[in-house]
Amino acid sequence: MKRLLPSMLLILALMACQWDKATQADPAPKKDPADYEDFKTSVTKHKAGLAGKPHSEVSNYFFHLVNDSLPAYWNGTPWDFYGMTRTPREGNIACGYFVTNTLADLGFKIQRVKLAQVASGDMIKVLCTDIKTCNGIKNFEAYMEKQPVNSVYIVGLDFHTGYIVKDASGSWFLHSNYIGRKGVMKEKIGESAALSKNKFFMIGSLSGNKKLLGEWAKG
Repeated sequence: MKRLLPSMLLILALMACQWDKATQADPAPKKDPADYEDFKTSVTKHKAGLAGKPHSEVSNYFFHLVNDSLPAYWNGTPWDFYGMTRTPREGNIACGYFVTNTLADLGFKIQRVKLAQVASGDMIKVLCTDIKTCNGIKNFEAYMEKQPVNSVYIVGLDFHTGYIVKDASGSWFLHSNYIGRKGVMKEKIGESAALSKNKFFMIGSLSGNKKLLGEWAKG
């Protein structure tokens, strides 16, 4: 047994290393920013076929665009207070512009610049339904636990904003992170410093806005 101990310790150390790498893995595989224009074209073509379809079908497609496609292109794009790039991982992007630029890229006819510059609460009131407010991260987490999967929201914080997406694994914060100027990232809401440090939350449903998504599908 004494001879086997060093070997066993080495195996355990290697397993721990591999586990650590797995837990740190980016949840969204990156896509080439050069393909972003083709991606936008494909969205335009696909959503044209959704006109007149049930809201659930339109909403589900929109969810996958925000939850899967946007992080794959935009993750790692640096944050800057004045950032307003339209190209993933080129230049910088502020938190408000990340939301409005990407919505415009998906084909939503919105006042992109104006909404990026107003208070996040005002942006939420224009774009979302089922708007709620709460104090503290615990109350926010409790609210999100009750929300349906495959849903998309905009959250307004004291000085920040971004998407909240909920899938089968839980709720995620997709945003251009100002902390450490990390930029665009998707992180679990319970692990987000930007959320945990916040006091007041306003959240509204994007995927639940039938009028907004209906007009989007019509083109």
